[in-house]
Amino acid sequence: MVIPNSVAEAKKRMLSNVAEKDQVKKAGKQENQGETIPYDPFDLKKLEQVMGNIILEFKKGHKNLELTVVKQPFELQGEQITFLLHGDLQKDIFQKLKPELLGILKKALNNYRITLDMRIEDDSENSGSRLYTSTDKLNYLKEKNPALKELQKRFGLEVDF
Repeated sequence: MVIPNSVAEAKKRMLSNVAEKDQVKKAGKQENQGETIPYDPFDLKKLEQVMGNIILEFKKGHKNLELTVVKQPFELQGEQITFLLHGDLQKDIFQKLKPELLGILKKALNNYRITLDMRIEDDSENSGSRLYTSTDKLNYLKEKNPALKELQKRFGLEVDF
């Protein structure tokens, strides 16, 4: 969160936040009165465009932790957006970010039926083989690039110094 530089800027931000909250409340009241809330259908392509804009805004605002969550892959099923996260740390960040992100998405897509959810993906493939020693690292790189093996032979390189 950026700290305002002046009292005028703080008042301006406060008024804009109040206006956004009023708009959301009005949308909720309209639904309760039998009127429809804003609902523009969207597809994955449009959602990806909006997410790209959100990423740019978060970069400008130096919201690096939030960026790690927003950049994660996501799935779209109807109006439900599910982020695929990689652990409890990202889960905690997502829970704090969820209201802000939901408001931004609803406003940008003009669809107030959107819901956000998350699912923690299993990292079993990465946790099985951690490369701790120099020898492990070299063997892994040799598998990925066989030319490295030839270079090691040609120049007589050893793993340990």
